Amino acid sequence: MKIELCEDRNKKVLSTTVLILTLCIATALSAIPVTHAHTPPLSIPTWAYLSVTPNPVGVGQAAFVNFWLDKAPPTAAGAYGDRWHGFKVTVTKPDGTVQELPLGAHSNSDAVGGSYTTFTPDQVGTYTFVFSYPGQTLTGENPNPRTGTSNAAFVGDYFQPSTSKPVTLTVQQEKIPYLPMTPLPSEYWQRPIFSENLDWYTIAGNWLGLKAVGFTRVTGQYNASGNFNPYTTAPNTAHILWAKPLAPGGIIGGEFGGTEYGSSYMQTPQYEPKFGGIIINGILYYQQLPGSSTYPAGWVAIDLRTGKELWTKNTTVPLLCGQVLSYVSPNQYGGLSYLWTTETTVAPNTGTTYGMYDATTGNWVLNIVNGTSMTLVEGDDGTLLGYYVNATDRTLCLWNSTENILYPSGHVAETWTWRPPLGASIDFKYGIMWRKPIATNISGEPISPILSITTVSSDVVLMTSIPALVGGYSWQPGWKIMAAYSAKTGDLLWGPKNMTELDWARVTVSPAMQGMWFEFTHETMTWAAYNLYTGQKVWGPSEPYTAPFGYYVCYAPIAAYGKLYTCDFGGYVHAYDIQTGKQVWQFSTGPSGYETPYGNYPLLHIECVADGKVYVAGGHTYNPPLFRGSKLWCLNATTGEAVWNISSFVTSNAACGAVADGYLLEPNGYDNRLYCYGKGQTAVTVSAPTTVQPLGTSILIQGTVTDQSPGQTCLGIPAAGTPAISDKYMTPWMEYLYMQQPKPAEAIGVPVHITAVYPDGTTHDIGTVTSDIDGNYAIMWTPPTQGLYKVTATFEGSNSYYSSHAVTNIGVGAAPASPSASVSPSVSPSVAPSVAPSVAPSVAPPAVSAPSYDVFMVAAAVVAVVVIVVAALVLRKRRR
Repeated sequence: MKIELCEDRNKKVLSTTVLILTLCIATALSAIPVTHAHTPPLSIPTWAYLSVTPNPVGVGQAAFVNFWLDKAPPTAAGAYGDRWHGFKVTVTKPDGTVQELPLGAHSNSDAVGGSYTTFTPDQVGTYTFVFSYPGQTLTGENPNPRTGTSNAAFVGDYFQPSTSKPVTLTVQQEKIPYLPMTPLPSEYWQRPIFSENLDWYTIAGNWLGLKAVGFTRVTGQYNASGNFNPYTTAPNTAHILWAKPLAPGGIIGGEFGGTEYGSSYMQTPQYEPKFGGIIINGILYYQQLPGSSTYPAGWVAIDLRTGKELWTKNTTVPLLCGQVLSYVSPNQYGGLSYLWTTETTVAPNTGTTYGMYDATTGNWVLNIVNGTSMTLVEGDDGTLLGYYVNATDRTLCLWNSTENILYPSGHVAETWTWRPPLGASIDFKYGIMWRKPIATNISGEPISPILSITTVSSDVVLMTSIPALVGGYSWQPGWKIMAAYSAKTGDLLWGPKNMTELDWARVTVSPAMQGMWFEFTHETMTWAAYNLYTGQKVWGPSEPYTAPFGYYVCYAPIAAYGKLYTCDFGGYVHAYDIQTGKQVWQFSTGPSGYETPYGNYPLLHIECVADGKVYVAGGHTYNPPLFRGSKLWCLNATTGEAVWNISSFVTSNAACGAVADGYLLEPNGYDNRLYCYGKGQTAVTVSAPTTVQPLGTSILIQGTVTDQSPGQTCLGIPAAGTPAISDKYMTPWMEYLYMQQPKPAEAIGVPVHITAVYPDGTTHDIGTVTSDIDGNYAIMWTPPTQGLYKVTATFEGSNSYYSSHAVTNIGVGAAPASPSASVSPSVSPSVAPSVAPSVAPSVAPPAVSAPSYDVFMVAAAVVAVVVIVVAALVLRKRRR
């Protein structure tokens, strides 16, 4: 795996090197004057150059070998014109053996006179490289079919041979290290992503909305295969960043109340979705549809992370999809973002008119006119590819948006600069890449109706012909005709085949996913899988659903992680092994009591799959109306276990969710608001006494941990500043903040880790304490020594929040003075009395109050003197 990564990075570096050389040589070419034919032919010298890097390099590591002439082929223009031929690179190894590098197609130059290869040394030592060009006469090969040969004056001229100077490469045993890759973020991040962070592509996918939502051309689904986004993280809890109204929602109030029938504003316009999102570079775009689809209210662009409105566009033109075009040419390379629309067609144009808008500003750029409806997919470079059937000549056609836009200045193959003509109306026909005939009969019988496109993957167009539906319903006559064509070339891959179905049954065909397509037979409630490249059945039928309402499986499944995920009105989510059809796990929403007539909480569709999670929308769009207890479910894609859920009701007959950059967008029928779920920022505060405390004093350290999300709660206060709450209680807490549900009194906050840097510079743990439902925390601590302490309170983050910390200082001084003290008597006799009384007084002194401390000290001093005098007399007697 590591070698593959290195090879991939080598290719990227090599491509960059070639582009740099291309730019330099192209600049030199522009200076060549061409004014007349040359008679006699010119003999023009050339200079050969060679570069081998990195130098030195380790054994087994690829070296980049770039070689070029000082002159580009004068007739070369994009994909057309002459190329230099016969390039040769020889290598002399440290052991003296000589090897000619196998260049293959790279023995010919590109349009600007250069080529490249790689070389992997297998021994330590010095290698010598030489590049040589044999010379050639320009013939005017490969002329442009539209404009002929560029700079034809040089045709017939001879370009002389040349050989580069030898280049030595030092190969050592040690590998040359790469610069370290920036790790994936664990803290809050935002767009734009710094271009050096190459691995961040794995979590930074966009959501282009290439497939229509539901029954109208409202943009929104990830691509033609459905709502699986493999390039993003996704929410692990129900934490809400912000919510915005889509339309009037919730309870009407007053005379419209008391029952589920007619009490709420229209929350399930099943054939008129209220939301379909496009997410590009951290910006959410969608069309506002507060009422009927007949009067859209314009577009809005919103910062995905903050919910802040960036711009609006007052237009009734419907959004079609987003596009990120990665344009690479010798003169330009990089991504450009656009919004596409279905415009009003204005005479004399006919058919469909497509509009292209700048995604940064919402400003119109150009129109593609005289078009047709298409199935859109994303090309490898972000080009919009449209597949359609021309019923008149019975052909399958491919349209290319980039080819179409570049036509006025030349086709893609010959254009090195991306400059869409502002204000242009370009005919759709110039973007048609090919037309290929489709089958019109099978076994000698005509195919009727004509084959139509069922689904498109990156490399296969699946087509179907079904006889007229019986009675206008989706009942099968027991058979259908299917065929598959290459999405690259339009050539027939297999078919047409007569596929047997269950008579008078309703069969739903899924999009193409993971090299297969899937069919659900409603009457038997079973799935079957078919190979997209052969048309052969892979497995099926599966084990039938057990809940009767499973008949209403409704909408498209999603294939991801080697599984097929489906849900149904029976309240179940099913996961099947995509290769065998065996059910891997099953999830149920559980019994619903009297809340629904189904006996459970029905599931309408899988909103999206991302980051190892399946998001499933609860509810329905038919009678009875808005029942209570419906939820948006997040399930573990591997096990089917519930990760989180929150009160939510579907709003249309098709999945409307979108997920990108770690944030999930989901409309909620209970209040007709758009909710953004994801991790939020937090703020920690910490405080301690601001005055120096005596050593041995117990210190109170306290503070708060608050949510800093940008949303506005239903409590009339912003979410920023509300308490940060533990993941365990996140759902009821969010329902309290945003959905007018009771406050979860048992909720707790988040753990706060307290550390201190001691005066000697060492760091010690003070402890971990959990904040409360108000966001407060506190802990008592006794510093062990005198000095200045730096105390840090850290919330290390959770599934709901990013981390944060705060710092304060504590000063500790000397301990207070001891209560004992040494006091000397105020008077000390300098001479002892000569005679001490020999007899104690016979009469006790009168009782007095307790003497003061000073009196005791004086009395003690007198006694001491007496004792000393008596002792002296005794000693005197002994001496005698």
